[in-house]
Amino acid sequence: MMQTNPAHYRGNDLGLARLWVHECMRIFYDRLIFDEDRELFMNFLKNGMKEFSDFKEEVLLENPLIYTSFISAAEGHEKSYLSIRDLTQLKNVLEQKLAEYNENVSSMNLVLFD
Repeated sequence: MMQTNPAHYRGNDLGLARLWVHECMRIFYDRLIFDEDRELFMNFLKNGMKEFSDFKEEVLLENPLIYTSFISAAEGHEKSYLSIRDLTQLKNVLEQKLAEYNENVSSMNLVLFD
């Protein structure tokens, strides 16, 4: 969350709340390997989301729940940590960057998936 530009979230309470949920999911949930731990984490997360009482749980967890800074940079804008709404755009940028890497550095045979 420290990589965000406050101007992008000023007056955007939903965007900030979703960013918080995204960060919790990426930092904690993605590292859990047991279903019981994932379920326990989701209970903790949902309890924490009660602080954002202006928004329904479904809205806070709505997919895609992805924030990144490399899309804005790839479009030639200032690097900004923003929500991704268009998964096709995300896929295109990732494939383009992978192709650039393969041409300039070393060939990586990566498979990109959701």
